[in-house]
Amino acid sequence: MTPFRGKLRIRHLEIVLTVAELGNLSKAAAQLHSTQSALSRAIAEIEELVGARLFERTAKGTTCTALGVAMCRHARQLLTGLRKAEPDLAAVSRGDEGSLTVGCFSMFASWPMAEAARAFRVACPRITLSIEIGTHERLIEDLDAGAIDVLISRFSSAVNPQIYRSINLLNDPIVLACAADHPLAGAPEATLADCVAYPWIAALPGSRIRGELELSLRQAGLPIPDMIGVLSLEFGREMLLEGQYLWMLPGSVAAVRQARGELVVLPARPALRKSPLAAIWRRDRPSTRQARAFAAQLELAIAADGIALAA
Repeated sequence: MTPFRGKLRIRHLEIVLTVAELGNLSKAAAQLHSTQSALSRAIAEIEELVGARLFERTAKGTTCTALGVAMCRHARQLLTGLRKAEPDLAAVSRGDEGSLTVGCFSMFASWPMAEAARAFRVACPRITLSIEIGTHERLIEDLDAGAIDVLISRFSSAVNPQIYRSINLLNDPIVLACAADHPLAGAPEATLADCVAYPWIAALPGSRIRGELELSLRQAGLPIPDMIGVLSLEFGREMLLEGQYLWMLPGSVAAVRQARGELVVLPARPALRKSPLAAIWRRDRPSTRQARAFAAQLELAIAADGIALAA
């Protein structure tokens, strides 16, 4: 490979990522506000700079070579770093002390995330705070790319402890909840057999939890209930209003919502492995003072609501 320091530009990185993601030169050209011929010339220029082919052109579209895959990985990290630098530098120029971007798994976006964010703003008013809500898988990618500083999510066996380090915040089970007027709400002896007669709001198909759930039900000789796979607190809350749905929730989140009178936690619960909620960092990027301060506020929010921390 030829040295390209000082020759590769930000626009080159944007071109490589756009073509790789869309897999189609015509679509990539439209998104980049260019023409297909101009884009082809730009790709040829980039490939000349790096000294090898980045894409294979076929009748079905454009795919990355091994070198193209590697370049996309670095391009994503570099562009993410530049985008993240903008709010950080803007904060410092205003006299603030920098910025913090926190990723949060969607099921914890209301509690305890909102309480921790409010407390963090009081404790650290000169830090520009941004919150990204999403699935664990997408947020791990953002953490890897440097788009977020710390991830608040489940630390499962799929998270490699050699790459990531963490602070455990709590360790709770998955439970089933329903509306206060649901037929099972007043049945203290309700079993899983009773629960599968109703539709569920559950984990996404293909996820670890969904796979464990379906396996455990089959092993118990129970049918798989009608399920909608979704990770949205707002959607789940709206579905409970209909009156028939049961909702799979982290036990801590369900306990807080039950205390607020929003739902009823059922005694029957699926046999699923616990995985702790944790503040997660990459080992190759030391945690910042701001990130540790946010994790501390999360611990306080959890403790304040009487949820037992993981041992």
